Amino acid sequence: IYSQECSRKQKLQEKLHRVFHQYGFEDIETPTFEYFEVFSKEAGNHSLQELYKFFDREGNTLVLRPDFTRPFPEPVLPILTLKKKLVSLCYTGNTFINNSSFRGRLKETTQMGVERRAMIHGADAEILAMTVECLLATGLTEFQVSVGQVDYYKAIFAQTGLSQEEEEELGS
Repeated sequence: IYSQECSRKQKLQEKLHRVFHQYGFEDIETPTFEYFEVFSKEAGNHSLQELYKFFDREGNTLVLRPDFTRPFPEPVLPILTLKKKLVSLCYTGNTFINNSSFRGRLKETTQMGVERRAMIHGADAEILAMTVECLLATGLTEFQVSVGQVDYYKAIFAQTGLSQEEEEELGS
């Protein structure tokens, strides 16, 4: 990625990062190399064969992170939680997948995201609002956000006062 494309990517990342901060998320950096054991049971959306593997001087197997969901800093969460009740972290970094079937797609990609660890009322709604703001910050004007969680659906209908029959009719 170079020249104008690189500049556009960096500006887009800055805009998204600004929205994350407006919603109270703080930056965190996680290691590019992780112990293989972090991913040995599951590698997120990737098989273990797709991981780039290396050995350190002590013979430990290390991998380049394939995504940010597994190595999210579980060891530091208790420390952060002691300092404050709400832990809201955001990240930006590259991920690596060793897959020959990508056919021209990059094996190294940039991911941005947020993690919030707390049981607070309205947290899910706030994340959805932030998602919409992120999409607007990119310049998109037409988009659809789909939520694949049945609990949202049930909660919305619980508030409407509709009968079971009316709910079923709307759902079909």
